[in-house]
Amino acid sequence: MDSNQVIELLKNFRSYDYAANNCHRDESIILPKVYSERRRNNNSWDEYRYNRIVNIVKGAIEEVLNDDHRTVIMRKYLDRNTLTLNEIATVLHKDRTTVGRWHTEAIKRLTIALQPLTEDEREINNFDHMFEHGWEYKEPA
Repeated sequence: MDSNQVIELLKNFRSYDYAANNCHRDESIILPKVYSERRRNNNSWDEYRYNRIVNIVKGAIEEVLNDDHRTVIMRKYLDRNTLTLNEIATVLHKDRTTVGRWHTEAIKRLTIALQPLTEDEREINNFDHMFEHGWEYKEPA
C-alpha cells in the first residue's frame, strides 16, 4: 500500500465507519433489485470489509501514531469539519512546516501499519454510475 492509498482510506474513513455500523444482515428485508450490486455474493454485504477497514485504521491511528501525528490526521481527515494543514498549524500555534512534517511522518507510519489490508478488502463497490445522466438498471445476464 502506498501513501496515496492511505490518504484515500483516510478521506473515506467516515463513510466506511458509517457503513460498518449499518450493514445489517436482516434477510427478511426485501430490497429493490438495484441494490443487489452492493452484495459481495447473494448472501452477504461488504460488512466484513467495512469492519476490517474501520478496525485496522482506528487501531493504527491509536497505536502507531504519537499525539502530534494523531492530532494532525484526525483534524485533516477524520473530524466532521476537516481542516487544511495551514488551519491546523494556526489552531495548534505551530509553524506550517512542522505540521506538514508531522503529516508526512504520520502517513509514512500508517502506510506500514495498513499493509495487512489487501486490495480486495479495500475494493468497495462504487455506485456513482447510478447518478449519471441516462443510467438505467439492467438485469444481470
